[in-house]
Amino acid sequence: IDEYKKVLTLDPQDIRTRLKLIDLYGRAGKLNEAIDECLQVTEVYADQGFYLKAIAVYKQAVRMDPDNPLLYRNMGEMYVKQGLMGDALTAFKRGVDVLRHQGLSSEAEDLLVRMEEMAPENAAIKIHLAELFLEDGKYEAFEEELTKLILQLRGEGRSGKLLQAVESFYERSNHAPSVLTHLAELYVDLGEEVKALGVIREGLANDPVNRDLRLLALRAHLALGEWAEGRRMALALHEEDPDDLFILEQLVTIAQARGEKTELAEAYKAMAAVYGRRGQQQKEEACYRNVLDIFPDDAEAHISLGDVRLEGAPEAPIGPEPPTAPESEPEVTEAETPGETDALQEGLVEAELYLKYGMEERAAEKLCELVELVPHDLQVRQKLRDLYQRKGEHEGWVREQSRIAEIFLKEKREEEALRAYQAMLEVDPTNEEAISGIRQLKPDALPPRPADVEIELDGAMVESVAVVGEERAVRERERETPAEREEEFFDLQKEVLDSADHGLGSVEGFEDFEVSELDDIVREFKSGIAENVEAGDYETRYNLGVAYREMDLLEDAAKEFELAAQSPDKAREAYTSLALVYRDMGKREDAFGALRRALALPGITPPDQAAILHEMGVFAEEEEDWERALRLFEQVADTDPSHRGVQSRIRRLRSRVEG
Repeated sequence: IDEYKKVLTLDPQDIRTRLKLIDLYGRAGKLNEAIDECLQVTEVYADQGFYLKAIAVYKQAVRMDPDNPLLYRNMGEMYVKQGLMGDALTAFKRGVDVLRHQGLSSEAEDLLVRMEEMAPENAAIKIHLAELFLEDGKYEAFEEELTKLILQLRGEGRSGKLLQAVESFYERSNHAPSVLTHLAELYVDLGEEVKALGVIREGLANDPVNRDLRLLALRAHLALGEWAEGRRMALALHEEDPDDLFILEQLVTIAQARGEKTELAEAYKAMAAVYGRRGQQQKEEACYRNVLDIFPDDAEAHISLGDVRLEGAPEAPIGPEPPTAPESEPEVTEAETPGETDALQEGLVEAELYLKYGMEERAAEKLCELVELVPHDLQVRQKLRDLYQRKGEHEGWVREQSRIAEIFLKEKREEEALRAYQAMLEVDPTNEEAISGIRQLKPDALPPRPADVEIELDGAMVESVAVVGEERAVRERERETPAEREEEFFDLQKEVLDSADHGLGSVEGFEDFEVSELDDIVREFKSGIAENVEAGDYETRYNLGVAYREMDLLEDAAKEFELAAQSPDKAREAYTSLALVYRDMGKREDAFGALRRALALPGITPPDQAAILHEMGVFAEEEEDWERALRLFEQVADTDPSHRGVQSRIRRLRSRVEG
């Protein structure tokens, strides 16, 4: 270390020397010094635009210091510069986990905000950010994030997922009133009226005059057919605001259900009085005609209608007419006119009020009218879809969700169309239309059908196991004893070349991340760089091999290392890296062959010879060829008796062979 530091005083930009120092600091257990060197190396690589090299060094650093959040953030930024957004999000997420574990909430929030900027369509990020705001008592920020989450998931038709999130927030917030209201409304919208009333009663116990909760309670009671309780609540709400027409509509509904003619007539008269004060004469008259349908001799109704005859019925029977029916509807035209826009906005407001007061049938009628008026209006389709969900009409929900996806496609909003089809599969996993739509947009986005299985691995701890089709993905962490950790220092070349698993699916809580497609990345990478490499540029060929191996494109990596090996200056590194590629491919003998070619190179130094023989010994050990491994490590000792851990390996192998 001291000698290499002297070299750096003469040439601070000597990256090879800094890489050697990282290795040596790792052997000596000097973690801080190793990380400092890593940061300096990555800064130089980043300045030169060698982002893949910088990423490789950051991987080395995070293995040495997995609790350093700065490393994850910096590595994530390198992934962003390289265009690998999925890997960037994973690195950032791990940084968030470390920051939260260390109690650095503000820094974790900043990193999550960065992630949200990168992937604004990702609901999982919003959930984690809202959760963090809630834990830190930042209620305004939490409300803002929750509102964004509600708008997004409702817009995508994913009310079930939204409900899970809000239920979690409700428990985490210790039943905060604002979350309680959102939860109660979701329960009512999803037809969970009994659960809704349980939550509402808790809220009203602390705030008895909360009008929003009482309106939700009224909707729940009416949906359950609890007319008496609904009547009591509606009357109380009417006393507070006698001009609320929609409460009067509820009183009409309750009176009809209970067969109370007198109450029904009084409710119509109260509605007529409100319309009269608002100057809506036609609706006022319609209410009085409804009164005469119930009591044909009602004097007040006759007088209000200008009919002073108190005997007999009206000359022509007057059928029931909805009191809030529009006076006229604009004709449907292909192009949207100003009058059509006004009718649309008025209709949406009216439908929203119907929904607010639980008048689902009236809301459905109005939304269906609007669909006829503007069949390609996204907002109308979404409201109608959500209403079908509230009413439990599965076919209607699927039909409208399909129309929404078609609108997105027509508007060239492929990502939103994809999420719409995915939401369809959450409700109807076998829906052929959704499967076909996803297959056309993004075939790899079709959800697998995993089945958890239990697998035991010798010497390894299973972190997660899933069966997808015929493939099994197993991520494991090797158990190491303290003695083994002391003996095995960080081999920079191996650590830089070996790619850590940054698959987003492995990050708990972030299964929704949509990562960049590997095929697209590789295609762009090859067209932009690989095809333009000059014939004698062996350094670039070697770097391409490193990049391909990181991408798990082993055949491509092997070709690049073979080309790089044509250079006398790069041959040893290229053959050593080629051996690692062959090992990854399961071609052990080819790996040995590559290392033998490295040994045969002219001018190879004893330290290099020892390093290559060491790798061959490791390969033999992995194959449990103990005698071959022993011979190779004995050759290492003959070349360099102090080579890393060789004596202990020889002792261990001799005991195996002799035992």
